[in-house]
Amino acid sequence: MTIRRTASWQQSMDDRILEHLRDESWATPSYMARLRGIHATEAQVRERCRVLADADLVAFLTEHQDLVELTTKGMGYLKGEVDIDLYPRPRHPRAIE
Repeated sequence: MTIRRTASWQQSMDDRILEHLRDESWATPSYMARLRGIHATEAQVRERCRVLADADLVAFLTEHQDLVELTTKGMGYLKGEVDIDLYPRPRHPRAIE
């Protein structure tokens, strides 16, 4: 059983996003907003993806931030190999824009 070391800034939606990207390699925020277990709007998913990207757990494949993929660090987190709390806290989504 994998034990993930979550950070205080993370939300439960973050894990659902990361798990989906692990299984599908890339996705759009609009698609992920419709997934079971996410329970969020497209804007909310996009905002969380920006935070996850600032934490280097996901990366945007386009400059318009419409395609998202999992990073090596994100995969390490999902495997329980990376303690996200040991890394700098990501910026607030509005500060990233």
